[in-house]
Amino acid sequence: MSIIDIDLDLDSSPVKARVLRDSLEVSLGGGKIGPLREGDEIELPRWIANELAKSNVVKLFDREPLDTAALAKIHWRECIPSSREIPPMQSDFYYKLRCLLEDLLQQSQREPSRRADYEKALSQSKDIVNCRLHKILYFAAAPPQGDSTLQKLAAEERALYNQLSSIVNEWKGKVLSLEDEK
Repeated sequence: MSIIDIDLDLDSSPVKARVLRDSLEVSLGGGKIGPLREGDEIELPRWIANELAKSNVVKLFDREPLDTAALAKIHWRECIPSSREIPPMQSDFYYKLRCLLEDLLQQSQREPSRRADYEKALSQSKDIVNCRLHKILYFAAAPPQGDSTLQKLAAEERALYNQLSSIVNEWKGKVLSLEDEK
């Protein structure tokens, strides 16, 4: 599964939201939603809910939004130098990370004084990716991992682990095979 496929799945996954203001009808992507009544709790595909949230029509019920403070905590947890253990990561972490970085970049373009926030978040993001990538590479080369380890991975990481594990196992099979010498 590719990152694009994962994003499409997440974009179409349902999320809950509370309507902030009455709206007769909202047109999005060729479809129409409404009427919406203030205070109602509704379930929408994530991409629609995100668009309505940007327009202050709804407020999303998100388990744990990703902001710069949350990113800093994840950065600290992930980059402990000697740990081979991989901490659990929300399945939609990278999706939220891409959204956060895009938002910070747009803010920095409107307000150049916010450029440092974007640069710091980008740097922390790269560190997190590198730390987790090293651990995933280690796991892919090791004997098959149990479900408890794989459940700690974000969706994109599970896809990468599966691809790497397959490549490594195929390579090991070829390198250790004596049948080709007959």
